[in-house]
Amino acid sequence: MTSEQNAAWRRFLDTMVPSREALAQRAALCRALWPADCTLAEKTAEELRNNIFLFQLPWDMEQTQKPVQFPAGKIDWGYMAGDDQEFIFQMNRHRYWISLGQAYALTGDEAYAECFVAQLLDWLDKEPWRDEAANTTWRTLDAGLRADYWVRAMALCAHSPAVTDEVAARFIDGLAAHADRLGQNKKTGFSYKSNWGVMEYTGLYVIAWLLGREDDFERARHFLREDLHIQIMDDGMQWEASCMYHNEVLASYLEVLRAARLFGDDTLFGEEELALISKAAHATLALKTPAHCQPMTGDSDRTDVRDLLSEAALLLGDGALKAGGYARLDYESIWLFGAEADKRYRALPAVPGAPGAVHLEASGQVVLRSGWDEKADWLYFKNGPLGGGHGHQDKLHVGLWLDGEEVLADAGRFTYTDTPERYALKAAASHNVPMADACEFSDSADSWTYRALPQATPNRVVQKGEYLFIEGAHTGYADRGLLVCRRVLAVGTDIFLINDTFVGPAPGEVSQQFLFAPDIRLTAKEGALTGHGKACRFAMHSFAAGAPADIALGSAPFSAHYNLLEEAASARVRAEGGASLTTVLARTDTPVRITPTPVHNDAYGLTLRPDEAEGYVIEACGRRLAVVLLHHDVGNQQDCNGICGAYGLGRTMVCDLDAQPRRMTVLQW
Repeated sequence: MTSEQNAAWRRFLDTMVPSREALAQRAALCRALWPADCTLAEKTAEELRNNIFLFQLPWDMEQTQKPVQFPAGKIDWGYMAGDDQEFIFQMNRHRYWISLGQAYALTGDEAYAECFVAQLLDWLDKEPWRDEAANTTWRTLDAGLRADYWVRAMALCAHSPAVTDEVAARFIDGLAAHADRLGQNKKTGFSYKSNWGVMEYTGLYVIAWLLGREDDFERARHFLREDLHIQIMDDGMQWEASCMYHNEVLASYLEVLRAARLFGDDTLFGEEELALISKAAHATLALKTPAHCQPMTGDSDRTDVRDLLSEAALLLGDGALKAGGYARLDYESIWLFGAEADKRYRALPAVPGAPGAVHLEASGQVVLRSGWDEKADWLYFKNGPLGGGHGHQDKLHVGLWLDGEEVLADAGRFTYTDTPERYALKAAASHNVPMADACEFSDSADSWTYRALPQATPNRVVQKGEYLFIEGAHTGYADRGLLVCRRVLAVGTDIFLINDTFVGPAPGEVSQQFLFAPDIRLTAKEGALTGHGKACRFAMHSFAAGAPADIALGSAPFSAHYNLLEEAASARVRAEGGASLTTVLARTDTPVRITPTPVHNDAYGLTLRPDEAEGYVIEACGRRLAVVLLHHDVGNQQDCNGICGAYGLGRTMVCDLDAQPRRMTVLQW
């Protein structure tokens, strides 16, 4: 090795490579705590020994469902499975090499370290930097991820006899090539605003320090600081409106924090930047479903987030994040931080969150949960900015879990290819939203852009006792003079009312789309639906201006992971003439009865028309409720309105009919 190569290799060994004893402790702890993760790592490693590539690690951004095998010595690193370039990108991130290192530490089998070395050298021989590879094997996003993953994999294999001085020199030269590619990246504007920039400069930060490249190190520090201020919204969400890319950005910042502590870089982030990273972690916590997964909004998969929350809790010393993570340090963090870190993690008191509603105002998201356990109920409302290419047309979308089981679902993403499936899953019709004349409120121009960028109005969120009220609207039909508005009323987590109105020239048809989770089974009966899953049972009644609405059952695509597509039940509630649509969904522990009731004005003795106001008596879950929905402002002898002898001056009101005295609770004045 040259003196420069030797200095970089020594720096790597001294800061990032655990001792043999420490590796043995990590392996033993992972065997004891996380046997399934150990099995997956060994399975992945064994596949790689046979040149089989199947991307199914939890945070693989583009998972595959079919293995691809190459002949011995003939790996094609530019191979594209089918018509999807994402296979090339995922293959060249080399996250799976970490599994080889873990399998080596778990078993002591030199074959795993030898496989890592052989594939590393094969890649270095076949994939030198060249201009024509800029958009395939050498994209800057993948180069940033790959640089960091190489370091993490080599840290687990460095004690192997397979890692000779020659291999170490090739490894260091390979990192230098990545530093050149990342340090000379000219697309700075894109890096500032995109998840790409965070992942690019995470890799550059790690390898520039190891290589002693001060200019690249400072460049990475600059971008990592600026990207936090540019991309993280006031509520902690990364701006691109995809939970998965939000969490990929969070994971990168956690890796930077880990590396900074190893390097002794205590000036990288100030209090303001650390607060933004903490906000991002708390946004992940706030959105977590009862199954511990991120919501599938935008281009997202159903991925468990407890490992991220555990790592964030350890790095930030945050007991609230620990309460959303694991009781013991997660599998990947044990490999990264060591067995001693698990002791520190256990000593950190968990601070469980309270049930109730959380409003992420900047990103337009609201979550109501009955608790934090796996049998909890969870209501989700989304009406915020598009967020760029990874955003879907999901304004006014509603998701729901009952008894720890998903009921109303997001359809997911499935693919990034320029195919009908891509456009269908991004469309409004694949989300639980209102639509006018079955028309999209913003068609896709291509796989990453839309023909229009309609705005969402700021959401209104009001909690009074057990009543939660949410209202949102958007301008997607503004070219037709229409404003579409949605009101959601939750009574605890037992009864949910969704009311949609279309303000402006009446459409020929209005509809509500509902996609159900794959395990949900539906039955249509007398203008209503009953549904059940493995644990939950519910009824759904729909009305158009106070009269029973038409409900059509069907099926729709559902994708929980990239390259995985199945069918799920769907329902379409529709009415003609631009009527208001109202759907009530309630548990069926007891019979559910919804009675449309004319709204009366007590001050002037008037009965309001259905296009002016709707009233409903809801009998469900042991409750009797009166709900009034006024479709215009209060006034002009239409002010003191009500049903069942309960009156008030609000636009949205609810009354407990079993309470004395009967009194309307105004949720919207």
